[in-house]
Amino acid sequence: MKNEILTPNKRQLDWYGRKTAFIHFTVNTFTGNEWGDGTESPEIFNPAELDCEQWIKVLRDTGFTNAILTAKHHDGFCLWPSKYTEHSVKNSPYKNGKGDIVKEFVDACHKYGIKPGLYLSPWDRNFKDWGTEKYNDYYANQLTELMTNYGPIYECWWDGAGSTEACYDWKRWVDIVRTNQEHCVIFGSLGATEFVDVRWVGNELGKAADNCYATIDASSLETETGPELFSGKKDGERFIPAECDMSIRPGWFYHPEQDVLVKTPVELTKYWFTSVGRNCGILLNIPPDKRGLFCDKDIESLKLWNDRINDIFKENLIKDIDLTKLDNNFVIDYQFDTPQKINCVRIEEDIAFGQRINNFTVEFLIDDEWKELLNGKVIGNCFARYFDTVSAKAIRISGKAECTPVLKFVGAFYADESYFVESFENNEIFDLTKLPSAKIIHNKTEVEIEFGGIFPFNTVIIEGEKLPYFEVFAFNGSQYESVYFGVDSSEHEVCQFKLIEGSYKIKIVSYDCDGFNDNPKISVFKR
Repeated sequence: MKNEILTPNKRQLDWYGRKTAFIHFTVNTFTGNEWGDGTESPEIFNPAELDCEQWIKVLRDTGFTNAILTAKHHDGFCLWPSKYTEHSVKNSPYKNGKGDIVKEFVDACHKYGIKPGLYLSPWDRNFKDWGTEKYNDYYANQLTELMTNYGPIYECWWDGAGSTEACYDWKRWVDIVRTNQEHCVIFGSLGATEFVDVRWVGNELGKAADNCYATIDASSLETETGPELFSGKKDGERFIPAECDMSIRPGWFYHPEQDVLVKTPVELTKYWFTSVGRNCGILLNIPPDKRGLFCDKDIESLKLWNDRINDIFKENLIKDIDLTKLDNNFVIDYQFDTPQKINCVRIEEDIAFGQRINNFTVEFLIDDEWKELLNGKVIGNCFARYFDTVSAKAIRISGKAECTPVLKFVGAFYADESYFVESFENNEIFDLTKLPSAKIIHNKTEVEIEFGGIFPFNTVIIEGEKLPYFEVFAFNGSQYESVYFGVDSSEHEVCQFKLIEGSYKIKIVSYDCDGFNDNPKISVFKR
């Protein structure tokens, strides 16, 4: 008996058509921290040139359809004048305490045709009774303010940071969203799993698995199991597609020293292919600076990226093809009038009918011989890949489906090859521990280093220590994973391991009672 083909609900169908920006903005912007501890004074928050319309006009002009604002991050500081806390914009110098940035954001979204969403961190490091029933009431009250006072909201974003042990009243919180915002997608995991529409992809690098199913077992979300979040599951029990979050800078909040580390149009183009092109959604963070504005370098990269994506898919070389008469074992042949240069393919199922195709290949007729260049197990809402340019007389797409496939688009394209290749490589090697945003926390047996952003690295150097047994761990977004185990370290111990594509903190643990010196000297590099 064949498994049931799961299909998206109406909210999920709308979500699939989105390109969403994340906007991280709070007291962290002024302290240089990524995670505030809740003790920050509202007095430090004063974006003297804040202009939400600038943000939203940039997003509109660069192809975004949606935007999510961090109404409250882990530090508990509220960007609206909540009547349930004094830790908010109402006690800041911004507009002499009369400002409401959530309102300014939502109003700008409505003015320029962008659908607004809100992030309200479940973890609150300012609220002294966090994690108790008193906090459940507090959060419900704040969520009600946001869901009832600002018009239509299209995504409510709940992450699991700091919250694995908390007993939240998810059912009550979800009821507040569903009662007041019927079109609002809920992103989440852990205890919220029963109610969510969209899941985390398991990393903050903007990458889904090469074959990423929208279906998944609920248990993978409940435990935030990275590999399953990354790839989904073919016969998963729920339809919960993945959202690929990434920041345009290493940090989620603005840090001036990262102005030279803004992702390039090439990196952002690759991001489109590893998210949308892998049956997932985009969630790209663009953090405003201390003025309250998007930076010129970020804007320039966004514009060039949008122009390139539009140009890549400008001309489909496949014309007038009939996709309505396919059976479970299908073959689509298309002959070009003349040989065509091709380096990109895009295929789409009508996702309203679910993921039906479970095996397929893409071949090209090159020098009168069929050559397979692409294959996969998931098409879903969008399968898109780029590859080295070929000259082909024809294209053949063949595959197998669980039941009658419903394809809505097949495209072959030729794009400027420079769109996929950096014109230069930055060979500078710098120590991540020397970044102004870096923090080193240590005791006798453990050193933890937070970089203040997400960076790649593959080398740790430990100076002046003699450690009989030690281990290096990298944080993967939800938990620490071991990357190196060492014994009998030298006084200049070089630990090299497989490249960590992106992490914002590491931990080094000594398994010896003598442990580290009082002032451990650690360096972290990408070599």
